[in-house]
Amino acid sequence: MSTYYIASLKHTHNGDEHIVWWAANHCGYTPVLGDRAGRYCYGEACELNDGRDCIAVPVEAVQKLTSPEPYFENRTGLHRWYDQRGPVVNNTLANWRALQAARLLPERGQFKPKPEVFRGTRRAIHTAGEPQAA
Repeated sequence: MSTYYIASLKHTHNGDEHIVWWAANHCGYTPVLGDRAGRYCYGEACELNDGRDCIAVPVEAVQKLTSPEPYFENRTGLHRWYDQRGPVVNNTLANWRALQAARLLPERGQFKPKPEVFRGTRRAIHTAGEPQAA
């Protein structure tokens, strides 16, 4: 039986670095696919998947798009970008196309979601183990 992550089109905005997901047990949202991100069964995914505000995507398809836990650097060293630990999915056009191709189609009609995709320059995000420019 498949499990699904629910991508929130309503809470992922143009300037966001990472795609926002429904948290577990319908309790908020999170950009991190760690312990907080919700894995929903097929029945729940069908109920939540409206194709406009959120889309249900199989966990296997999302895991192929993940990036390592992001960090930022300031004068005191490297720090985690988010309080939660875990991988993220970058808010890019290529990732949205992959999510749309793998998504569960809504039962109430076939809608094509139009997320606000991040198209600006990227902020200084580093991943653990990545060499730093001098």
